[in-house]
Amino acid sequence: MDRHSGRLVQLPDAPFLLGEIDPVAVLSGRVDGPVHVDNDVNWAAQAERRANPLDDFAYVYLDEGLGCAIVSDGEVRRGHHGLAGEVAHLITVGPGGRAMPLIEVFGELGLRRAGGGTAIDVDRLLAERPREVVTAVGGLVAALATLMDPETVVIGGRWGTALIDEIRRETSQLPRAVHVRAASVDDEPSLSGARADALRRLQELIVGR
Repeated sequence: MDRHSGRLVQLPDAPFLLGEIDPVAVLSGRVDGPVHVDNDVNWAAQAERRANPLDDFAYVYLDEGLGCAIVSDGEVRRGHHGLAGEVAHLITVGPGGRAMPLIEVFGELGLRRAGGGTAIDVDRLLAERPREVVTAVGGLVAALATLMDPETVVIGGRWGTALIDEIRRETSQLPRAVHVRAASVDDEPSLSGARADALRRLQELIVGR
């Protein structure tokens, strides 16, 4: 999300979005009141923080797509353009010990869905459970631990939570120890976060008036 305009931004290797979309322009004429737009993983992180109050954590989403939300001092950090936490192109350890962007690991291992694109074949990944994927995620967690010094790294998404034990074993060997756990909100976390934010804004509006 472009944090200034609220428009969706097409990024290289994005698995789902085709072209730019302007949700604010689309919805403004159909609803009363302001339209607030955010990244789905940022919403999920807000739901997680509501369930387990933490001020400094990273929420890593591992499913058909890859994402990360950075929460520092109790606030989601979005970066200058709103692209903070886009970890698909973070350099990690790939097959054969080669350095490569995280998203390319799945292409190298043949774990992308049929039909082209970069969406991850979750069913195949869970059936094969390749060690290389766990190692690559360990590299991602190591980078987060080094750069943001979080209290916890929360792992969400279907294959992320399914492989949480393997990921924790991998990350337990890191030079900078960090607590890693599965997300506690697993039922539509993005929707839960958006709903909670909307209720908070409504309460503030009512109290303010």
